[in-house]
Order: sequence, then C-alpha cells, then structure tokens
Amino acid sequence: MKIMPLNCIFVMTLFTCTGCISTSISDSLALIEQEDSRANNKTVNKEVLTRIQALRFSQKLAEQQHTFSYDLHNTELNYADKIKITRLIVNNKQSVTINIAPAKGTNILHQLAISMERAEVLRLYIGHFNNKVTIKFAPKLTNDTINLVIGV
Repeated sequence: MKIMPLNCIFVMTLFTCTGCISTSISDSLALIEQEDSRANNKTVNKEVLTRIQALRFSQKLAEQQHTFSYDLHNTELNYADKIKITRLIVNNKQSVTINIAPAKGTNILHQLAISMERAEVLRLYIGHFNNKVTIKFAPKLTNDTINLVIGV
C-alpha cells in the first residue's frame, strides 16, 4: 500500500510537469508567431504608406494653379493671358476649373454683372479649345482676378 501513494504522487508530478512544459512550449511558439506577424504587418504597412505617399506626390504634380488679372472694368483678359490660357488648356487633357473673383464695381450688383460677363466671354473663348471647363464664382479671390486650376 505504500507503493500506491508513491505512484500516485509520481504520476501527479509527472502530469503537472508535463502540462507545464507543454504550456510553456506552446506559449513560446505563440510569442514567436506573434513577433513574426508583427514583422510582416510592419512591412505591409510600410509598403502601403509608400504607395499612399507616391499617390499624394503624383496628385500634387498633377494639379497646377495659374492666376490671371483683368484690367479695371474690362470683361476680357489681355492678349498675352489669353494665349497662356489657350496653351494650358490645349496641352493638358485633364479637367480644368476656372475660379472667377468679383470685379471692382460701384455696388454688389455691378460687381456681379461684370463677373458674369467675364465668365460668359471666357466660356465662349475656351469653348473653341475644350468643352470640359468648369467656371465657378469665387468671392474669396482677389478682385479682378481668375484662378485657373488644372487637374482637380
């Protein structure tokens, strides 16, 4: 009978030790797998980040802004500015937006009337070269200017 309790103690010790060892091995393997997955995630994140930065850089290169000024109370741009706008619109196949600032005038209605005339003259002039031009009224721009944005 004395052997039976010793065998029980031995078996319990064996199970306890075996369980602890298997648990510590599985914990170690789990930690190694987590470190591997973290390393893989970092390379993926760096790769995604690099692609995002490349897209941002290409977007900045694609968008161009040019500002032109009108003479006081004039509804048409000067000849040199018309040629520059024509070259920019014809050479670029991207979308074009023209923001027109308010004109200097005696009152708000006069300012809007001159701005509307300028927009109509611009639309007629540019319509010969490109029909995909959007003209917007931009009250925050400096008076008597237009801002041509390519690649919006």
